[in-house]
Amino acid sequence: MEFFKSSRNSSNDLLAGREAFQRAIEKERYRSDRSNDKYSLLILSLALKSEEDERVGQAIATIRKRIRAIDEIGWYEENQLGIILPFTSMAGADRLANEVCEIITAHLEPSECLACELFSYDPEKVPEAEQPIWKKNLRT
Repeated sequence: MEFFKSSRNSSNDLLAGREAFQRAIEKERYRSDRSNDKYSLLILSLALKSEEDERVGQAIATIRKRIRAIDEIGWYEENQLGIILPFTSMAGADRLANEVCEIITAHLEPSECLACELFSYDPEKVPEAEQPIWKKNLRT
């Protein structure tokens, strides 16, 4: 798995890189389909070069203390931090999303956090075409 430091001041706080995080999402979908459990994905879009800003590293360290050990955190895309929440419905993920957005805005300027998007996957609602159904809740 590809990892790199989230900031120069948080050497113990490693995040999955983009490719590794995309693979983790795929694995979670496969697990969800097999076990018939829901999962959610939280994506935070940032307006700064994330891996070079120590405030982002501090926010990530705080988020890590809040999320569960089974939750995966990494770079979804450039300047987009993602958190995979196994066994989590939209309602549970929405509560966590509010807390994570508060953590981010406590460490960054409000204009530096562009969006907080929440997606939830429910394998029982996958149509016959086997395409995932996502619900989206956008926060700015």
